Amino acid sequence: MSKVFLSEEDFFLHGSHKTVREDIQQTHHEPQLLTEVSRLREEIERLRKANQDLYIALSTTAEHGDFIEAQLQEVNEQLKVEVEERKRAEATLKALLEAISKRKDDLEIVVQTIMEHGDVMDTQWSQKVTEINKLATLDALTQIANRRRFDEHLDQQWAQMTRERSPLALILCDIDHFKQFNDAYGHLAGDDCLQQVATVLNRCVSRPHDLVARFGGEEFAAILPQTSLEGAIRVAERMQAEVNQLQIPHIDSSVSTAVTLSIGIACLVPCSQSSSSELIRLSDRQLYLAKQLGRNQIVFQSASLQPPLL
Repeated sequence: MSKVFLSEEDFFLHGSHKTVREDIQQTHHEPQLLTEVSRLREEIERLRKANQDLYIALSTTAEHGDFIEAQLQEVNEQLKVEVEERKRAEATLKALLEAISKRKDDLEIVVQTIMEHGDVMDTQWSQKVTEINKLATLDALTQIANRRRFDEHLDQQWAQMTRERSPLALILCDIDHFKQFNDAYGHLAGDDCLQQVATVLNRCVSRPHDLVARFGGEEFAAILPQTSLEGAIRVAERMQAEVNQLQIPHIDSSVSTAVTLSIGIACLVPCSQSSSSELIRLSDRQLYLAKQLGRNQIVFQSASLQPPLL
């Protein structure tokens, strides 16, 4: 005879089926028993599946445990590195904040100092700017106005005399045979000669808007606003006499045994139809003629640039 073994579940579901059925038949007024049986079957099925899933999970973990452990170790090392980097970043940020705070304090001190001594600093800066501007307009060797200052002042006076309809005179001077002077006495002596001549020429003008400047090389110029041709000639004669009195030896000069000047003068009443370059051109022309006539000469010309009256 074959034997049939029943599990507890089968026994519960099948072995006792007769009893349950009889109970149901006997208790027609209790249908919830069928519902409970169905629920129990579903719960048993769910537990069976959960048991299988757990078994699979445990098997997978056992098989791949080393790999997972290695991954966890790698993640742990990365976290350590990130923690160290964050600590260094925090330290750097702290140092930066301290430096900013210190500089802020220093800046507040500077601002406070400026506020307390602003007037004095303004005066000092103004003096510095004035000194720089002055240096920018002086000839380094002779310490009189340089060509830049000459051009600026001539343009200013040209515009002013145009408005006033007043005469403007320009004197151009040239040291005679200066190249031969340098050849004979050397460039240091030449520099000393230029300095002495510049000093006496500058002494020959005294009005506020008169200006003596080094025009270039051994040439000098004098701008004389509100000055007639006659007045400019008197200034030029004084200049020539002052240079002669210096008695700077010049053995290679064909004019004299001492340094002399050739001078050209132009005088005109400026007008808006022309420019200051016209006055320079006329003066330079007279200086050229003075050299052609034997040097140590004063040659002059007066002109009018006013448009004709209609």
